[in-house]
Amino acid sequence: MEEFGSNQTQAPPQVIEKPTSVWVFGVLNIIVGCSPLIRFFLMFFTIVTVYRGPFTIGELSYFLLVSITSVGLPVWLIILGIGLLTMKSWARRGSCMYARIRITVTVITMGLAVTSLFLNMSSLPMGELVQSIFVMSLGLIETFLHPLLLLIFMQTEKVKRAFAAIGG
Repeated sequence: MEEFGSNQTQAPPQVIEKPTSVWVFGVLNIIVGCSPLIRFFLMFFTIVTVYRGPFTIGELSYFLLVSITSVGLPVWLIILGIGLLTMKSWARRGSCMYARIRITVTVITMGLAVTSLFLNMSSLPMGELVQSIFVMSLGLIETFLHPLLLLIFMQTEKVKRAFAAIGG
C-alpha cells in the first residue's frame, strides 16, 4: 500500500504544438471581425449626426436587423478568433460553422448581384459597371475567400489532431 505523497513518478504533461494555421486564422478572424464593426459604428455615427428627424417603425426595424447582423456576426468571429488562439475546441467547430454559413450566404448574394448586374449591364455607364465588378471582387475576399480557407484549414488532420489532444 502506497502512502500519500510518496515518490511516484508521473509523466510530464504533454506539450501540444499549436498548428500555424490555427494561429493565423485566430488572428485573421479577429481582424476580419473588426472590419465590419468599424464600418457599422461609422455608419451609425453618420445616421445619428446627419438624420435629425423621427424614425418610423420600418426604419427602426430595418436598423435593428442591420445592427444585429452587422454586430452579431463580427463579434462571433472575434470570439472564435480568441478561442482559436487559446486552442478551445468549440472555436474550431464554431469556425467551421461560421465558414459554412458565410459561404452559403455569399454564394446566394453574389449570384443575385451578378444576375442583377447582367440584367442592367446595357443601361449602366462603363465606369459604374467597372466599379461594380471591382467592389464585388473585393467583397469576395472578405466574404468568400477567408471563410473557404478557414473551413479547409480547420478540417486538416494536423488541426484535428491538435484539438483532439486537448480533449476537443
